[in-house]
Amino acid sequence: MLRTASHPWMTRVRPTATYTLQGVRVELYVLPHTSLHRVAADALIVATDATMRMTKGFRKQLRDYAGFNLVEQEAVSCAPLPPLGIAITGAGRTRFKHLLHANLYDAQYTTAPDLQAQALANALQVASERGWSSLAIADYTLDLRRALAEETAWTIAQAIAQRPSSIQQFKLICTDAVNGWAYQQVLGWIAARGFEPYPAMYRIRHTMLHAAQGDWRSVPAHGLWRFTDSNLNPSDPVVARGGAILREKVHALAPIALGDAAISAGGALAQPFVIHLAALEGGRIASSDAVQSAVRAALALAHTQWLRTVLIPTPNPLQGLSAEAFAALVAETISDYLHETLTRIERCILLGANEAEFRAWQGAVSHLREMLSLPPLETTA
Repeated sequence: MLRTASHPWMTRVRPTATYTLQGVRVELYVLPHTSLHRVAADALIVATDATMRMTKGFRKQLRDYAGFNLVEQEAVSCAPLPPLGIAITGAGRTRFKHLLHANLYDAQYTTAPDLQAQALANALQVASERGWSSLAIADYTLDLRRALAEETAWTIAQAIAQRPSSIQQFKLICTDAVNGWAYQQVLGWIAARGFEPYPAMYRIRHTMLHAAQGDWRSVPAHGLWRFTDSNLNPSDPVVARGGAILREKVHALAPIALGDAAISAGGALAQPFVIHLAALEGGRIASSDAVQSAVRAALALAHTQWLRTVLIPTPNPLQGLSAEAFAALVAETISDYLHETLTRIERCILLGANEAEFRAWQGAVSHLREMLSLPPLETTA
């Protein structure tokens, strides 16, 4: 019997992860915006402002793929939307039955966590009054300025915890892979521990230090740090995995001065760029000064190359310093740099390959933190 393939517009995608938050099922989808039509729900909650324009962030992605002017013109016809107001429109060529536009801002076009939570609560109440039982919520981090996905995920989870009882299912949608990773860390913590403070994170100005455990090969980031020697060690496993492109770049860049850093394309790596930090001699940490100098040089490169998220694994093997001393040295150097410079770096993922390395990073983050505050400070449009 001949099988016919399902039409791509009629298929669904599997969730990246599934959680139970306060007794309700929450599915997380991390996908490109061109696959928005493959997720179905009674309504999609979209962040907006009083103008209802869909010209940036997730709003623009939705507009561009759900019908261009068809969607935006209907939305703009509802403007001006008052602070914390909700507007209902069609969802264009998606499988959502409706769009719920929630104004996150006050009259001065600024927002804060309590405003965001209240706007989401208002949207959930409107959905409940109409008998809608399944809702999707778009990651609105891209719609804000100087916002971080960890904080957005926390705020959305709080709104879900206070939902009307008639809503039985939530689907959270991220169109940025790094933001999706951050959502997984926060939602996993809340599902297991509730709303206890999350000790693996610390925000310094506009940058999040986020300690995590995992394999660097599978963690999304815009740049990967590699602690190496002045000759950039072309036999390193990172270089081998990067393939011919990365090997050629390493040979072209070497040697660099001890305490300096260089950047290259990532080749076949999941991370598009690699920053090579010359801090080793003979496979061992050369000195604390060399590490500090290389870290500062790497941060400057990440800023100038606009690498919004950098992945910092513990060197393997780590010799010359304990994991705790190395983590503290790197974290304190990053903290000093961030307090001196207004950088484009949004996130530093401090990655341990095992429990001991993760605890070392987490201890370094905790040492920096006087008091962790979630959600974040006021965010402007």
